[in-house]
Amino acid sequence: MLKTICYISDSCQEESLDTLKALYSKAKNNNSKYNITGILIYSNSNFLQVLEGDQTSVDATFKRISLDRRHRNIFKVINIDIQQRIFEDYNFGFTIVNNNNKELDSLYEYLEWLRKADNTLANKVVNMVENFIAQKTAKH
Repeated sequence: MLKTICYISDSCQEESLDTLKALYSKAKNNNSKYNITGILIYSNSNFLQVLEGDQTSVDATFKRISLDRRHRNIFKVINIDIQQRIFEDYNFGFTIVNNNNKELDSLYEYLEWLRKADNTLANKVVNMVENFIAQKTAKH
């Protein structure tokens, strides 16, 4: 059975670009090993991540993340069984939100494509991601 978990969290420190790239590389390798797809977004010391895949793998991954001392105030926004993956075609992308960002443009294109699929869960995730980004870019 497939499952998705979406969470937001605070980083315990301001992350440098090099630290974020290393974190993303490790996350991408681990998620690939466990056949987990999704997205990871970082902005203003906050993370939003969507994990999707086999229920056991997603739960185990989230447990590892929740025990990671680099996070605090972890809040699960979505925790449900799914019929199909939303981000399967996105190749576990990582986006650092800033005002001049090709990755952010690519993410918005993908979110728009998802919105056109008219899938209720996908639309809920799309709205949540867009709201997270909007809040973060408004602070700049």
